[in-house]
Amino acid sequence: KEERALSGHTGGVTSLVITPDSTRIISGSDDNTIKMWNLETGKEERALSGHTDCVLSLAITPDGTRIVSGSFDNTIRVWNLETGKEERALSGHSGRVMSVAITPDSSRIVSGSFDNTIRVWNFETGKEERTLFGHTGWVNLVVITPDGTRIVSGNHDCTIQVWNLETGQEERALS
Repeated sequence: KEERALSGHTGGVTSLVITPDSTRIISGSDDNTIKMWNLETGKEERALSGHTDCVLSLAITPDGTRIVSGSFDNTIRVWNLETGKEERALSGHSGRVMSVAITPDSSRIVSGSFDNTIRVWNFETGKEERTLFGHTGWVNLVVITPDGTRIVSGNHDCTIQVWNLETGQEERALS
């Protein structure tokens, strides 16, 4: 049975994360916004604006204090959930950012893009550390292993690739 429906976006909902304490839902949308909702009451607590196109992907830090968003505007943004303020915008992809992930220790952000690349960023400075090449189609998804040592990417070229996070070297391709 449905407990409640949360409405407030003016475009389709494209991404969701739940805070580690299970008290809030964060949603990204085609309306270029991110909204924070109270899971118990269903009320919208905050709206985050800054992207100029669809927010396609969200990731949340393990401590629940910040989120990272990836957008069709080719940028990644880091947001403080306490203040609702954007802390920084990361630019470098030449295509839509399809997926974002955060390492378990919150030291890095990993992004996959329509430009067929994966990029690794320093979480605190926003500086790009490396670009991973190897996909022949756009990168739909990136995830980081729970031990924080590998990136796994899935993409439009019908493969899954496993990468060493520290070196950026491809370890294997699954097809």
